[in-house]
Amino acid sequence: MSTHATYRVTADWFSDAEVTLQVDLDVLTPALAAEINKFWSSAEDRLQDEDGDVVRAVVRMFGAAAIRHFMDDGGASFGPRSEGDRYWTEEVFKAQVEGWPDLDGLGILILGAEVSAVGYDDVTLESL
Repeated sequence: MSTHATYRVTADWFSDAEVTLQVDLDVLTPALAAEINKFWSSAEDRLQDEDGDVVRAVVRMFGAAAIRHFMDDGGASFGPRSEGDRYWTEEVFKAQVEGWPDLDGLGILILGAEVSAVGYDDVTLESL
């Protein structure tokens, strides 16, 4: 039986951007998370931000990637579901070109998302 944990990743600077993730901790082990984290630059900074917890660092990285993907796609609003949404997880995963194992080997599924894209009323115009 797998051990699951649920996390919420929020873009603090943008009030309408968060994803809820289900993580299979039997798949996303500390060893796998360390491999993923080390692939990307600033690995030590991420570890420091998460008090040395490499699994949390990788979950946060995937959550940030999901939020970016949903913003690029015009936003998303669904869930939370009791089971992960493979479709949206696959869509986010396809946008990640390298540095991640295959989807089944990662152990993360998206349970829900509430992400708004930047719209007209969110920006200002200034003459220079």
